[in-house]
Amino acid sequence: MYQWLSYWDSMVDSVPQLVSDSLQRVDPEDLGRSNRAYYGLLKVISDDKTYVNFTSDSLINAVTDHYRLHDPRNRNYIRSLAYQGIVRTRMGVKDSTVYEPLREAGRLFHSMSESDPSLGYLINYFLGNIHYNNRNYASADEYFRKTLDYAREERDSIHLFDTYLALYWNEMVQEKLDRGKLYLDTLSSFYSRLAGKDYFILNAQSIYYDMIGEPEKALEREKELLRVTYRQKENIALSRLYYNISYRYVGLEQLDSAMLYAQMAIEFIDDTTYRQNYLYYQNVANVAEKQGNYALSNEYLRKAFDLHNQSISDRLDTRIVELEKKYDLSEAENEALRARQQSLLVIIGALMLVIVLVFILMYAWKVRRTARLKLLNAEYKMQQQELQARILREEASKRKWLLQLYSHISGRLAFLQGEFETLTQRYISSNPKVYQEMEKILKNTDTDLRDITKTIATDDETFYAYTRLKDEEGILNTTEKMLLMLLACDADNRQLATFMNTSLESVRVRKSQLKKKMQEKNMDTTLFHE
Repeated sequence: MYQWLSYWDSMVDSVPQLVSDSLQRVDPEDLGRSNRAYYGLLKVISDDKTYVNFTSDSLINAVTDHYRLHDPRNRNYIRSLAYQGIVRTRMGVKDSTVYEPLREAGRLFHSMSESDPSLGYLINYFLGNIHYNNRNYASADEYFRKTLDYAREERDSIHLFDTYLALYWNEMVQEKLDRGKLYLDTLSSFYSRLAGKDYFILNAQSIYYDMIGEPEKALEREKELLRVTYRQKENIALSRLYYNISYRYVGLEQLDSAMLYAQMAIEFIDDTTYRQNYLYYQNVANVAEKQGNYALSNEYLRKAFDLHNQSISDRLDTRIVELEKKYDLSEAENEALRARQQSLLVIIGALMLVIVLVFILMYAWKVRRTARLKLLNAEYKMQQQELQARILREEASKRKWLLQLYSHISGRLAFLQGEFETLTQRYISSNPKVYQEMEKILKNTDTDLRDITKTIATDDETFYAYTRLKDEEGILNTTEKMLLMLLACDADNRQLATFMNTSLESVRVRKSQLKKKMQEKNMDTTLFHE
């Protein structure tokens, strides 16, 4: 059975009617699951190529589901996806369910390890056809040109012809007659070379001549169409051909011939349910009016009106029935409710995500701002400390100079005191009154020097500024604080002895006692260098 299906598959493009007849002799219920899917695909393809009106896409959906679930690597899966979009197009579906299967087929096609030009042709041809039907002619032209490349690669004359025909109509609908003429010339070269294609060539020529204002040539092509139809037994409605010929005669003002073919179009109506049948009666009415036969015109106008109303009513009823079959009202409502709930959940989730992101961004900004403020504060404190240290260094330098100056002055004062004592010895006996005054001056000077620590005693803040020590427990007296401040100013023992009006040995003893005292209280003793 698989071999027979493969054989019919190889013939479906060239003789689709023969394949369709062969498939009708097979009962799909007797086939295995794989062959049944293959059978369904061929039936859809042959029905499409023999212009069967599709009223449902259930068959192609079942075929696509089978290949997707059981054999997704089979090239027939790509073909079924393509024909899923084609069937829905033929059904008049206008939403994305037409385009999505073809796009998925294109994605799978491009992922194939080996090139398959016949699949490339199929996908791009119908993608171009979708864009053409949606009046997106630029995109349609792009896809049709890709289709032409694949048709040339597979060297299939029928596919080449169909692609050139599609390119021709895409140019003509845009009234690009010059480019359309180029494609028409190519199509004309296929005349009498491909079975069943002469009708499409003559029809294209008729339209072209009509658009360039040569109705006589257009009429000739229409009559040749009629002869081809009889000769090749094409499955073409004769009523439409007679209607077109009548329309050409009307354009040539040959009303008798126009009336003849208009009435023949009505006689050869084979599908009484065709919704455009009212046009045939309207055509007779228009020709009769031009002939001045108003009674006949009125009669056919009434028939055209009745058929038109019936057509509208039938279409509405048919559409309602199709919708009722396709969609159960309660199920549709439930589906809409579920879709609304899902949309609401998605929206809520998105909002929560946005809120979380905003919170994270705000927190990150706050952390960054806090870190920046801390950094700036640390830099400010460091600058302040550097500035204070520089000021202290400058002040220490000044204090050192002052200590040196004071030491010099003290030395001179000691020298003067020695000289003064030498001089006083001369006046002890000779001038006791002068001696007493001089001795009084020396005692006052000595007292002033000994009380200097009391005179220049400083507060705790100044003491901390010099020594970086805090005496919170009050263990240091005024003299000890002065000694530590002098040590902070790098005063040596000699300068300390002079300043404190004492001996070097006394200074060493005081320093040792003070250091021991501070160590017992766990105070910093780095000021004691030796």
